[in-house]
Order: sequence, then structure tokens, then C-alpha cells
Amino acid sequence: MTLNRTTPPPTGEFPPLSLPQPDKYFLSNGIEVFACNRGDEDVCRIDLMFEGGYYVEQKPSTSALTLLMLKEGAAGKSSEEIAESFDYHGAWLQTSASSHHLYVTLYTLNRHLDTCIPLLADIVIRPDFPEKEFARLKERRIQQLLVQKEKVDTLASEAYLAALFGEEHPYGRAITPRFIDNVTCDDLRNYHKQYIQPDKCRIFIAGKITQALLDNLEKHFAQSWPTATGSTGQTAIYPIQRSYNRLIFVHKENALQSGIRMGLPTIGREEPHFFALKLLCTILGGYFGSRLMSNIREEKGYTYGITSSLAALRYGSYLVISTQTGTEFTQPLIDEVFVEIDQLRNELVSNDELTVVKNYLRGEMARTLDSPFSITDYYLSLTANNLSTEYFARQDQAIRRLTADNLLDVAQKYLCPEQFYIVVAGDRNKIPPITLPDKE
Repeated sequence: MTLNRTTPPPTGEFPPLSLPQPDKYFLSNGIEVFACNRGDEDVCRIDLMFEGGYYVEQKPSTSALTLLMLKEGAAGKSSEEIAESFDYHGAWLQTSASSHHLYVTLYTLNRHLDTCIPLLADIVIRPDFPEKEFARLKERRIQQLLVQKEKVDTLASEAYLAALFGEEHPYGRAITPRFIDNVTCDDLRNYHKQYIQPDKCRIFIAGKITQALLDNLEKHFAQSWPTATGSTGQTAIYPIQRSYNRLIFVHKENALQSGIRMGLPTIGREEPHFFALKLLCTILGGYFGSRLMSNIREEKGYTYGITSSLAALRYGSYLVISTQTGTEFTQPLIDEVFVEIDQLRNELVSNDELTVVKNYLRGEMARTLDSPFSITDYYLSLTANNLSTEYFARQDQAIRRLTADNLLDVAQKYLCPEQFYIVVAGDRNKIPPITLPDKE
């Protein structure tokens, strides 16, 4: 049969989406294990997720430094020995800290589980925190931070979060070289003792899961890692202190561009309008064909890129519009952002645009189901936000059902220009005066 290339294949909506339920196990010391056994290749990923993060730090930057130091020496092994062992066996280790969680992730071939998992356990459970390596790490981190703080984009982002939450709040606190310099190895040991413990740990495994993997987890993360007796108390909740000023300027001498952040505090995932607001945010600036990109990048040429996104944190959520532009275009760009917001508040989204954005969002969700690793990423996000796997299907259902009338109501309720914060980082001497939208 000859393929007729002049006739396109039929198109149509793909069916409702749902996230597969993970398999669940418990190690003998109580650690819960979530498994996504969907791989065909002899490779797996292991994620260790701990309650902690930078929200509970006594000294800012302690959580990130603790994680970075794990592979700088453990159980008598040097950083060189650890790195060489992982490299030789084709494994890859990464760490990260978020506001409320710590993550240690290992990618490894199944045939090297007997070597890589014991090494992973040494790194996580028995770090040495060598003073010499820590001094080098702090020096590197300070230099990296100084480079970042030369960028107007970084300055705008830091000032925006400080405006929304307060400079002393963990969400709004900007890390400085002094913070890093003040952290000691004893601080890392104390943080590790409090938060990198079995009672604060969940393990996520993905790929081709074998009995050897489960046996290794039991042996190295349960039998040789008893639950600590002394648990930390309830986490203190920091008060949010928003800035009284809605227009904030961060001066950067001789900057050629302005870093801009615009947005406002908003609702969290638990609110019924959250999915509608997320859809609105996507229409505004959440994908390459969005209104902000079409107007401000493609038509006006004010920027190379502009995005809008929702950040839903445990103790506060916000919408943020992020971009950079030449100093002379700062006010025109801000004006055009509010033009687009005004249209969303006063005009119905067309059926064609709504269909495009719904298909985009559902396509991104479908991509989550492509591999066991991407599915596990979603499991991690759900667990971090105390959500069930049904949340995925509920989001898909909401996207399919939302109408232009729903979006207009939500835009009028939550996209209020007079409540926006505007942060501009750049050379104040080169930027014309910035004006705010009039209060309604």
C-alpha cells in the first residue's frame, strides 16, 4: 500500500489524562518508597527527598551548603574518590534545596547498583564535612554569588520576592556573601543531624526496578540507618511583611538593560480558581505564542523574551512577569504589559486562542507521562505540595471544562493592576521616570 502524502492524518483530542499510581513500599525503618517501574533499559533513578529546605535554616544558605558538601568527603573517602567512582560506573549525582525540601538524586546503571547505592548511602548518612574542602566550597560559592549579583535580572528577582514577603522572610531573603561566610562545618553537621534523617525521608525510584535495587535500599538505607530518637519540633511560621511601596527601583550603575519583575500575591493550589488562573497566566505569558511574547517581543521588539508564571509555595503564592529590556524601553514595556492585562479583564478570550492554549497545556501534561523519570518528577512535586495523584486528572479536567466566561471572571477578580508590584533593576540615571497604573 502506497502512503498518500497529500492527505494529512486525522486529528482529534486525546482522551482525558491521568497519572499512574505509584507502587509503594516501606523499608524496615519506616521510610516510604514510591516506585515507578516503567523502564525498558537497565537504568534507574533514585531520589531521596527530605523535609527541611531553606525555610528552617538557622543561618541562611546552610541547607544548600550542606547538600553540596555531602560529596566532598564521606565515610573516609575523599571528594576525588567519590567523583571517580561515580564517573567510572557511569553514574551521576545531583543535589538541590528548595524552600521546604532537600533532594539527593542518583542516576545509575542497574548492573552497578551494588557499588553505587552503598556509596550513595555513605554520602547521605556518613558525610565527613572536611574543613579544607568547605573553605574552598565557600570561596567558590561567594564568587558565583558576586557574579550573579552583577546581573539586573538577579537584582530584580531578589527585590521582587523581598517586596512580596519581606527581607527577613525565608522566601524573600536574598543570600549575601556574608551569610555564606558565616556558616561553619558545625552548622552543617547540626543541620544534617536534624533534617537528613530517616523520619524525614521519602525515597522515589524510577526506571527498570529490580529486586536488587529494593534489596540494596533495605540494606543500606534501613538496616544501617536507624531512625533518630530526637525529632525536631514544629516549624515556626514566619510572618509575611509586604512592602508598602508598589514601585521599587534597584540602582545598578552603568547597566545597559533593565531587569523587570511585575506581579502580585495570589491564591494557592487549594483554591477552586487556581486552575483558571493558571490558564490565564499561560495565555498572558506562559508559552512562546502568548500575548506578552506576541506583543512585546514580536511586534514591539522591546525584549528577547518575557514570561508570566504562578509560584505556589507552602505559605504564600504569587504571580510574576519576568523580562529584561533596554533602559529606554522600560516604561513602554510596562505600559504594554498592563494593556494586555486590561484586555484579559475586559474582553472574552476567543475560542481559537482558548483551544490553542488548552492544547498546549494538555500537551505539556501528556509529556509528563512520556518516561518514568518525568512521571517521578511529578510524584515529587505532588508529595512536596501534599497533593494526591488525582490532582493531575483534576487539572486536566479543569482545563478541558474552563470557558472564556470563567476566565473573564477570574481575570477581573485576581488580575488587578492597582495591586501589582513593579520592580526595576538598572541604571536609574538612564531610565525615564516610571509611572504606575491609576487606582480604580
